[in-house]
Amino acid sequence: MSLGPRGTGRCRSAGLRCRSAGGRLVALTVVATALAAPPAHAEALAQLDRVTPVAVYAGRAVWSTYDAATASYSLTTRVGGVTSTVPVASRPVAFDVDLGPRSDGAVTATYSRCRVDAPPAERAQGCDIYLYDFSRGRETRVVHASAPHANESWPSLWRTHLAFAREYDNKPGLGYLYTRPIASGRPSTRMPGGSRSRCEHCNPNPPSHAVQLDLYGSRLGFMWTYRDHADGLDTEIRLDTIGDGHERVAHQNGGGLTQVQLGWPAFESGRLYWSISCFGDEAGCPGRYGLRRLRYSTGTVLRAAGPRDPLSHDRDGGHTFLLNDAQIGSDCQGDPAIPGGTCTLASSAPAFG
Repeated sequence: MSLGPRGTGRCRSAGLRCRSAGGRLVALTVVATALAAPPAHAEALAQLDRVTPVAVYAGRAVWSTYDAATASYSLTTRVGGVTSTVPVASRPVAFDVDLGPRSDGAVTATYSRCRVDAPPAERAQGCDIYLYDFSRGRETRVVHASAPHANESWPSLWRTHLAFAREYDNKPGLGYLYTRPIASGRPSTRMPGGSRSRCEHCNPNPPSHAVQLDLYGSRLGFMWTYRDHADGLDTEIRLDTIGDGHERVAHQNGGGLTQVQLGWPAFESGRLYWSISCFGDEAGCPGRYGLRRLRYSTGTVLRAAGPRDPLSHDRDGGHTFLLNDAQIGSDCQGDPAIPGGTCTLASSAPAFG
């Protein structure tokens, strides 16, 4: 499992008027606010020394914690103000974890495990999907979601359905997107993705795939990354609906001294949230980063202030959860390395308007 660009699987995208994969125009009304305004008071949950995806649902948060002694990551959870290690095996890379409800409402973590793990930007082998049910304290492999000669990653569960990304061994770099009933042996359903990479002088082409999936009822939000004509990767925030349409919510071109990335789509109460980061040449960053919220029934997008380079993002209980590095570009470790790390996972209530 690869976490994607810069080791985090983050995406870019900030288009305001976009064409969906099906050719339909999606008009998004953007209401501006002062992005320089500070966010509401933040409450720290953890101090971390490695980049990790963060997931929050129904008052429970999960992330990966690095153990230097074993060079491995443990799955960590926090609920009711108490932080503890989830009793499952560690892995050499951070968990691509998400949280969601089972059909009985039980909060469940979804993530992949691989026969051979690989660091970011390299290809793992034999990756399958696993669930951890916190109410039962049990980890199980999702047999019907596992295809031979393919890797599954970034799973997301919502009651009776599971969404996940897949890459076949004989099609390296070509990512696909699927959903399926969690308790059925029926074949998985392929969902629309995004554009494929185009590069005249690249062999092979840079990957084009989905990461950071979030399933919410019949809605599936994800980041899609690919290479178009720029030097860097283009990135998109996309919104698919099981059995219905698919839309490109936002888009960001790659390349340039200043890099802008969209990432980490998250649902709450009929709205889709995501973050925008900016790094590289800081001179090009003012006004180009922050938080966004789409009400998909109307197409209205609101803005809120946010950190310049968030490393992970989620939404739960009216609060935004962000992993933020005090030393941008140090991947939570500091330069030189700082004991305990330089990243803070915190919740806040940004003012969207």
